Amino acid sequence: MTADSSDLDQHSYRPLAAILLLLSAILTVMPIRRVVIEVNEYGLRQLLVPALILVGLPALGALIGAFMRFEGRGSRFFGIALGIFISSVSLMALLAYWFYYSVTHI
Repeated sequence: MTADSSDLDQHSYRPLAAILLLLSAILTVMPIRRVVIEVNEYGLRQLLVPALILVGLPALGALIGAFMRFEGRGSRFFGIALGIFISSVSLMALLAYWFYYSVTHI
């Protein structure tokens, strides 16, 4: 069994993708917690848009990330992880906006 020399030159994206998914999971805990608490308090009908954003934004990020082109082992996984990470950062920004809006518009 011989190693292919072309595989040795390619960068492996798997460790970086795993780190991005871990950071994404950490960043999405607060928006999920907020929406779940408010859905339990007010009902899903009033909070349908935040719930759809919470579910749809990471799915959209994963879909967009699946079509990104990177060269190397784990490149598709890295694209998906990068899309989910960007969507989780935007979820945190949206949570900050919702918090600011709720504080200033009482």
